Amino acid sequence: MTFPLPHPLSATPRVSVLMPTFKQAQFLRRAIESLYAQTLHDWELIVVNDGSPDETEDLLTPYRPDPRVQYVRFPRNRGLGAALNFAVRQARGRYLAYLPSDDVYYPEHLAKLADFLDRHPETYLAYGGVRWAYGKYGPTLRGEEAVGREQAALTIPPDARRGERLPSGNLLAPVQVMHRRDLEGEVYWAERSEVVSDSLEADFWRALLARGVSFSHAPGISCEWVDHPEQRHKLIGHHLNGLYRYRQHYGVDGGEYLNFRPSPNSRAIRVDERARYARFTWARDLPSPDGLKILLVGSLGFNPERMIALEERGHKLYGLWNPAPETWQATGPFPFGNITDIPLDDRWQERVRAVKPDVIYALLNWQDMRLISRVQQADLGIPFVFHFKEGPFICQEHGLWNELLHAVEHSDGRIFGSPENRAWFELALHRRLDSQTCFVLDGDLASRTWMSGDWVPKLSHQDGQIHTVCAGRPLGLVPWSDLAAAGIHVHFYGEHFGDWFPNWSREGQESGFLHLHSTVEPADWVRELSRYDAGWLQLFDSYNEGDLRKAHWDDLNLPARMGTYAVAGLPLIMKDNRSSTVAMQTLAQEHDIGLFFRTFADLGDQLRDRVRLDQLTENARAARPHFAFDTHADGLIEFLRSVIAQHGQRTTLQERRTDPGSRSSLT
Repeated sequence: MTFPLPHPLSATPRVSVLMPTFKQAQFLRRAIESLYAQTLHDWELIVVNDGSPDETEDLLTPYRPDPRVQYVRFPRNRGLGAALNFAVRQARGRYLAYLPSDDVYYPEHLAKLADFLDRHPETYLAYGGVRWAYGKYGPTLRGEEAVGREQAALTIPPDARRGERLPSGNLLAPVQVMHRRDLEGEVYWAERSEVVSDSLEADFWRALLARGVSFSHAPGISCEWVDHPEQRHKLIGHHLNGLYRYRQHYGVDGGEYLNFRPSPNSRAIRVDERARYARFTWARDLPSPDGLKILLVGSLGFNPERMIALEERGHKLYGLWNPAPETWQATGPFPFGNITDIPLDDRWQERVRAVKPDVIYALLNWQDMRLISRVQQADLGIPFVFHFKEGPFICQEHGLWNELLHAVEHSDGRIFGSPENRAWFELALHRRLDSQTCFVLDGDLASRTWMSGDWVPKLSHQDGQIHTVCAGRPLGLVPWSDLAAAGIHVHFYGEHFGDWFPNWSREGQESGFLHLHSTVEPADWVRELSRYDAGWLQLFDSYNEGDLRKAHWDDLNLPARMGTYAVAGLPLIMKDNRSSTVAMQTLAQEHDIGLFFRTFADLGDQLRDRVRLDQLTENARAARPHFAFDTHADGLIEFLRSVIAQHGQRTTLQERRTDPGSRSSLT
């Protein structure tokens, strides 16, 4: 294919158009054709193929003979910031414009912005109006109010709103922007080695404004920011995505630590992988000769580093992961240990058979059920163990009840998060499950690594007041007037949770009894959280009256935050539901680490009983090993080995029964 050139190729094009692209072949031709339709012809296009595994290269082939098109392909994905910085270095134009490969220019876009910059030398960056999402358009992504006050609008975070499309507060899509090049030595796009954030664009605009330049709006809608599920900001900042979805989508291997920082108003969880996991690099040892090959299927939920305990014991782990994990569902590739990932492609069964795992360990939550069911029904001839953490009721709500029942009934081994969870399934199935094929293990236990002795003095010993901590969703922590009347301070950790509940946070701060803190990393759990008197679990009233047929998920659940509090040696705060069967309450009673209350006034009185509270704290510190995955790792391996042995015996018996030469086949 050849393209007519209305004007000779300029040694210095008027505009350099930067096009980073990754896995967007379906949009690519539309974007490039919108460039060729421009009324301004003095441009160059710099395409940076950031390691796309799709047909991107083939689709670009017809355009590459055009001397205005520069093309480079990275052998692997390096991230949007790196792709943009590379393109900037290659650019020869007077002005820079951006055409992400999933976006579209309208014909007058380049001419309008270039003419505007020519006429207004005081303007560093010009932006046209943009159409975005369905039926939305305007001068900025946050409306007309930001025009002329871009710096203020970018500096002041927007109010947290449920369903916010742009929690980062970004004003300008790159496709609508053109700017000068004077600040290239000072301002650059943040690269993956520094930070991964959905505020990449907003941070770049802020850095430009910090140098004292001006932005100006060129009236009219001249481009389109295309809305689709795999936009980068959604993969990072949406609560249905997050760190592990980002890693999978961009193929970030386990050798690269990410400082994953979604914007505060998003619902994605922040993780500094180097701070959290760097200490586990020593775990990359070869498995022992008698170790098991364990294929993990699904996701690891919270505290994925707990699996290091299995590697320490000489077992080799593989991973076949949920392809669309939510923000808190840990999936590979992991930057710690030595878990080998198996791609979930059309050859996954062939790859699994080549590995020859001793056992399939399928886990953990309702979001993983479709993959777990798919692997189980493939009938690979490998012992299959199913570990279910999540509430069965959620599987009912999402149309996964049949898959759940099949997994429980037809697995070679079953692991339940609590005794109550197992008992509930026995009632639901109307049969007793064989004890030899059942094991009880909480799915979100913490690693023993974090259980240091870095205790700190209690705040209450210093000021005589009550100081409690909430490291998770504040379920049931209302009203603030009652908490304040009881004199109970609540220290709340985690920006992502605080922003989910803006009204609750505002009312709490107004009361003077809510104190907000940044997310604390596991290495600091003891040092940071042991200063408090006790930790809040979910607050709810149970009505099952001891009959698990009446139970709901809160009755069966052991919340993941129990592990966090256990590391810090904290007593657990929960409603007094001792007339019902409640898993978390049974466990707290077993170790005598619970504060059970009916009213906040009652709880305040209990928290002021220093003798009893000191005893509960001593009990909680003594009980820490029970909440460490390492404590149960040997028992888990023993259970897996027993399942493998039973599976082998059944297979041998079945082979004998079907062998024409065996006696059993004749009886």
